[in-house]
Amino acid sequence: MLRKYYPWMIFLAVFLLLAFSASSYAKAIDSILWPVRFGILAGFSLLFVWSWWRHRDDSFKHGRGATGDSADNFLASLRRWYYGDQKK
Repeated sequence: MLRKYYPWMIFLAVFLLLAFSASSYAKAIDSILWPVRFGILAGFSLLFVWSWWRHRDDSFKHGRGATGDSADNFLASLRRWYYGDQKK
């Protein structure tokens, strides 16, 4: 039941932060919230580095080079279509 109200609570919290940013309480709130903002940024940075490290591609170490992705295949097919080449 409480799950239905989470989006509204987040909306009201952001609305209150925006409302207080124009008041005299802005400096007090800002001095309290900067560690929270820094913590969120540090957390996302750690998650990004962890994800990158866990899902890195070792193909360069094995001498295979970079693998083609779907964008490369799409661009190659457009080039073949434009020049009238056949698929190899």
